[in-house]
Amino acid sequence: MARPKKQLNRREDIINAAQFLFLEKGFDKTTVDEIAKYIGISKGSIYLDFKNKEEIYVAIVEQSAIALLEQIENDLRQAHAPYLNAIRQFLKTHPIVVFDKAVCQISSYVALIHTSYEIKKKLQHIIQKIHNSMGFLLEKAAKNGEIRTFDDYNKLAYLINTAFKGFYPPYELKYSIEYRTDLSKEEIRLLLQEDVSFVTEIILSGLQMVENKHLTAMQSDLL
Repeated sequence: MARPKKQLNRREDIINAAQFLFLEKGFDKTTVDEIAKYIGISKGSIYLDFKNKEEIYVAIVEQSAIALLEQIENDLRQAHAPYLNAIRQFLKTHPIVVFDKAVCQISSYVALIHTSYEIKKKLQHIIQKIHNSMGFLLEKAAKNGEIRTFDDYNKLAYLINTAFKGFYPPYELKYSIEYRTDLSKEEIRLLLQEDVSFVTEIILSGLQMVENKHLTAMQSDLL
C-alpha cells in the first residue's frame, strides 16, 4: 500500500523504498516510477533528491558503509589494553562479517564498497576513517609496549589493510562461491576464516619484531 503523499523525510523514504524494491525485484527491473508509487509521491519528486536510480543505489551503499564504520570505530576506539587483542579481533572478524553480508542478497550492497571503484571514490572519506581508527589503536599498542614503535601508524594501518585485500570482495577464486562448486558456502567460509586467522598471526608477530627502518623501506616501495 502506498504511503500518504505528505513526506516528513522524503530522501530517507526514497532510500528505504528503493532498498526494499531492489531486493524484491532486482536493481535492473525496478523503475523510478515504482519507487515513487511505493511511497506515494510523484516521479518528479524523486529527482529533487537524486539524479537517477544509480545515485539512489549509491546512497544505500553509503548508508550501509556508515553503519559498518560506526560499529568499527566504536570497537576500535573503546578498546582497552592489551590493544593487540582488539586489533587481532578486528582483523580476524571483519573479513568474515563482510563475507556473510556479501553472499546474502539482503546485504549485497556491502560488497560494492570493495568492488566498485566509483563507490570507493565516493566513500573514500569513510574508508580513511577506518584506517585512522586502526592507526590510532596501533599507536596505543606501541605506547603500551605491545609492538615496536613506527613513524606513521596510519600508513602502517594502510599496509595491513592492503595485505588483507584478497580476503574481501571481489574474492580470489579460492573463496568464490560461484567458482568453488566443490565446496558448500559454509565450507568456503571456514576456509576463509582459517586463512584470515593465519595471516593475522603472521602480521601481528611481525609488528612485534620488525625494525622501524624496514617498514620505512616498505612504505617507500609501496606508496
